[in-house]
Amino acid sequence: MKTQVAAGETDDPGFVVVLNSLIQGLISKRAPEELWIIQIDNWFDHKWLGFSGMGAVASNIPIDRYDTVKAESYQEKLTFPPFTPNRVVNQFSYVLVGNDYTESPLPVLPHSTARKRSETNIRRRVEDFSRSACYVWYSANTLANGRGSVMVYNVASDRLDRWFAAFSREQGWKLHATKGVSQYDIKQLLESR
Repeated sequence: MKTQVAAGETDDPGFVVVLNSLIQGLISKRAPEELWIIQIDNWFDHKWLGFSGMGAVASNIPIDRYDTVKAESYQEKLTFPPFTPNRVVNQFSYVLVGNDYTESPLPVLPHSTARKRSETNIRRRVEDFSRSACYVWYSANTLANGRGSVMVYNVASDRLDRWFAAFSREQGWKLHATKGVSQYDIKQLLESR
């Protein structure tokens, strides 16, 4: 059985074809034990790649009684991106059984359904959830936006890869930008299904 994302009401079918090709390329190349496909409400950009949340840091300038300011946090150990629960539309989990992936509810979701403080996310390390997994986030509302984003975290025993790819619908869905991976590598994944 091929793992396929179905186009929803707000999804451009052309973008979903690109997404499914990427997913097939990823699982044929890596064959992780677990596969997570996570739909995010609306487009997101490359700044989410590796982002852990907002934290308080000491300030040299007296601001208030705490002398702290909020700052973006990127951890050395990769954490799940802190999308708020209302942006996480769907979280689908699959496990490798033989040579195929079967949809299977796993006990812990990458994204909580309850809102939590950023400090909590800083301790939610990706590598603590699985020794062999591929997490794929993709943007919804591609029909109206004309652009889509895909972010991938690959966990394999002692190695963790992460990358982001942006696509636009100008004359068919085309790769627009990447971070953490070359455009050539994305094109190879798209063709390897």
